[in-house]
Parts: sequence; C-alpha cells; structure tokens
Amino acid sequence: MNLEARLKEATREPVLSELKGESGLFAVTQSELIYVGPEGVERAPLKEIRRVSSAKGGKLVVAGKEAAFIEASIAGFDLGELKLFFEGVKGYVGKARRGELTAVEEPKAPEPAPAPPPEAAAEAPAPEPVPEPEPEPEPVPEAAERPPLVPEEEPPPAPAGVEEAARPAPANPLRIPLKLLALLTLAYTVAFYFLFPETDPWLLTGVVLGGLGLLLVEWKVADL
Repeated sequence: MNLEARLKEATREPVLSELKGESGLFAVTQSELIYVGPEGVERAPLKEIRRVSSAKGGKLVVAGKEAAFIEASIAGFDLGELKLFFEGVKGYVGKARRGELTAVEEPKAPEPAPAPPPEAAAEAPAPEPVPEPEPEPEPVPEAAERPPLVPEEEPPPAPAGVEEAARPAPANPLRIPLKLLALLTLAYTVAFYFLFPETDPWLLTGVVLGGLGLLLVEWKVADL
C-alpha cells in the first residue's frame, strides 16, 4: 500500500499540507501533524506541539510539553523542503491554538430567489465583489530552538572547607601588646641571668627556662 492510501486510512480530515519522502510522509490536517512511515502512523496534536528538533541517528523529534509524539527518520527527505515544511507547521500550530483550524460545516445551497422584473434587473447595477481582508499572521514560538526536555547538569557546589579556607582570618587585637610582653619577658630573663650570676645554678636555670618558655607562648599567641 502506498503512502497516500495509508494517509487516507489514517484520517478523514482534509490535508492542509504534506511532504513526501522516499519512505515516509508528513501531513498536516485541521487538528494534528501525521507521519506515515515504515513502522506505522504517528500523530502529534497541533495544539500540544512545543518543540521540533533533531536527534542522534538522523531522526526528527516532534515533542510536546512532557513527551515526544513523533520520532521519524529524515533519510529520504530533502533537507531544504523539510525545513520549509516545518516553517509552515509553525503557522498551523499558531492557528490551531487560536481556534482558526476547527472543522467548518459545508454551507447549504441557498434557495433560488425569484427573478426580478426586467426593468428592475436593467436598472440595478451588478454588485462588485469585496475582497476579504487576510488576517495578519501572528508570531509563532520557535519550535526547533526550544531547550531539550532533559535539563542540563548543574555544577556541584564547592566543598564547605574550601570556602572557609578562602576567607581571611580576623586580625588578633592583642597581637601588638603580646609581642611587646614577649620582648619584655626576654629582656627580664637576660637581665636576671647577667645581674645575678652568683645565684644558685638550679634557680638560675629554672628562671632562664621559664622565661624562654613564657616568651615562646606569648609570641605564638600573638600570631593566632
């Protein structure tokens, strides 16, 4: 069965636009986009189409807000014609959302009016046809340039330790007084050693060691 016959079986609505390839057929009706391919018929309601993009393996994906409706192979289609066709699909999507593609019943044939008298027919001029104003096309959201359904991965947050290490340490308000106290301790220890050399050696040694130890502690605390 050829593609046109399968399309007629798939829908009873009039076909507004179609594009035929070697092994597939795209068609737009009043309510949906239809793809007839080797694996069957796939449909996408015009009002729900949100994105048209290409995928790996030479496929064209027509997706809605939450899922894909059509995944068709573009092999056998002319890329230029395919692009022009889907530019037209954007316009049909906009008209479908505005309710301009709803099915319209065929008007009934009007009853024949009685023929006017010959004199009235001769006097009445023929009405001139008034052209209907064409509606201005409204902008349709770009379907092919919408972001993919899968969100991009966000970069992992920086470890807390790295952020804390980058912060400068607050200055010690007692740094200068402690430095001066350490110098005074050193001066006192040296003066005691030279002024009282005859003191008991154990006492002299204890004073020197205690003074040096206190000096190191004061200096270290001043650098914190």
